[in-house]
Amino acid sequence: MPKPARQTVLYVEDHPVNVLLMAAILERRPDLDLVVANTGAEALRLAEGLGPVLLLLDLGLPDCHGSELLPRLRALPGCASAPAVAVTADADFEIEGTSFCELWPKPLVIDQVLQRIDTLTGSTAAAPPSQRSFAPPPARLALASFEPAWP
Repeated sequence: MPKPARQTVLYVEDHPVNVLLMAAILERRPDLDLVVANTGAEALRLAEGLGPVLLLLDLGLPDCHGSELLPRLRALPGCASAPAVAVTADADFEIEGTSFCELWPKPLVIDQVLQRIDTLTGSTAAAPPSQRSFAPPPARLALASFEPAWP
């Protein structure tokens, strides 16, 4: 049986921990490649010709609001019909009147995100059971010496 073609998910997010979480989530879908942009400008540069099957956009980007970025992405070849999801901690944001199809509130619920990714992309390639658990964070992210800033 031929191996299914890999598809691309474009995630526009400036917070490194959120990027790591989404990368770990998508490791469970080996038929999907994650491409990450940290700014709207970088997203526009990367998206050109990428043909993503799914757009995941944080709203609070350093150079623009995700809702302002989405129409610009839609104007690029290959991005016009990709489902777009607002991935945000902004509980007050309304997707009505935008071309976002959904809003995923942060913090993300992993099982719900996986189910929605499967539905939106048609992905059926769950990772084998041996790859379904999250690996411990890399040493550079270890928080053993972390001291909270709050009292």
